[in-house]
Amino acid sequence: MSFNIRKPIAAAIALLCAGAVHAAATQTIYRGATLIDGTAAAPRTGMAIIVEGERIKAIVPDAQLAAGADASVYDAQGLYVVPGLIDSHVHYATNPDRPYAEAELKRNLYGGVTGVRDMAGDARELASLSREALLNRIPSPDIYYAALVAGPSFFKDPRTVAAAQGMVPGQVPWLYSVDGKTDIALAIAQARGTGATGLKIYANLPGPLVAKLIKEGKRQGFPVWTHQQVYPSTPYDTLGATTVSHACMVARYVREAGKAAYGHGGEPSYAGLTAADPGIRKYIAALAKSGSLLDATLSVYAPKDTPRCRIELAGDITRAAHRAGVKIIAGTDSDGLGDDPYPILDRELERLVQYAGFTPNEAIIAATANAAIALGKQHDLGTLEAGKLANMVFLKKDPLQDIANVRSVVLTVKRGQQFARDDYKFMPIPEHKD
Repeated sequence: MSFNIRKPIAAAIALLCAGAVHAAATQTIYRGATLIDGTAAAPRTGMAIIVEGERIKAIVPDAQLAAGADASVYDAQGLYVVPGLIDSHVHYATNPDRPYAEAELKRNLYGGVTGVRDMAGDARELASLSREALLNRIPSPDIYYAALVAGPSFFKDPRTVAAAQGMVPGQVPWLYSVDGKTDIALAIAQARGTGATGLKIYANLPGPLVAKLIKEGKRQGFPVWTHQQVYPSTPYDTLGATTVSHACMVARYVREAGKAAYGHGGEPSYAGLTAADPGIRKYIAALAKSGSLLDATLSVYAPKDTPRCRIELAGDITRAAHRAGVKIIAGTDSDGLGDDPYPILDRELERLVQYAGFTPNEAIIAATANAAIALGKQHDLGTLEAGKLANMVFLKKDPLQDIANVRSVVLTVKRGQQFARDDYKFMPIPEHKD
């Protein structure tokens, strides 16, 4: 089998079921793959994906293709193709470190990740990285980043000092302090002006102010991404946001309902707690009704012997939310291992299957179609269909048989540009301190 054969072909493309379609010089045809399109549909064997420029022009059975002029062909016989994966929770500029960020981004791209959602850092650095990625000046997924708002007391956090270097944290539009006197419409407009894709609500805000931020974000057509609990507001105050992050925050709320300020210290005991707890069940029902997506971040939870929320409980909550109809997105919120040549997103997908009971296809959807909804980019990303960006990953092995097969990457295509796995020379990722 040949995995990377490109050759000129001789006449116009004919889609036998829909009349002739003439090839342009910018066309590439990926022939013969088994298509896993990012929906609940069954895989389709022997498909041809016609890419023109940066978008998918058509997807048809390979048998319906005639020869075409001025096009190139990629022989994908025996391969499996899925939409480009999206890691919905990364941090590449909390403490800006360009060599680290570029190495991480490169590892992601050559591992099948074509988009990342950066959940707050130095927007100046993120805007620069995003531009370089879009122009293909660095090998990188497309970067969609957040501007953060929080209560005034949060901006003593040293991470905000690092992400606002040269300026005052809390007084810059990507790290903005809000209270009852803030012009919320202006604050969100300023956040949009940083080039951010969404607003992140982080910490130390009362419920009514959180509700105002969510409402104004919707009015301005700006996705609102928030921790599930923002303190002193409750998880119920964030309902209706585009996404809520961290599955186990509701467990802490159930065991420590009166917590007033953000912080990881002094966690309560979670002994005996499961998703069947009435407090957790009540919240999951409300979350499902609200339409908010859950960014479960199973990668941040450790197994078994830990005083903090264990991955078994986080997985149980994620499973219950999924069964209740909550859309789940795959975000890691964790650095990959320095010596691992593949993205940490792969491990998040494995955790969704192992601990939350997802099928491999459901895990793929969490990292593709659902992730695109979280970004507000579902018209461009997330599924393989005509008109969308040509973001796709070709695999040697069937990921529906074993989700670990997402590591069998042969080729990543981002906006029509090819990144062959064989061209990636992995070097250990530089050490980095957030």
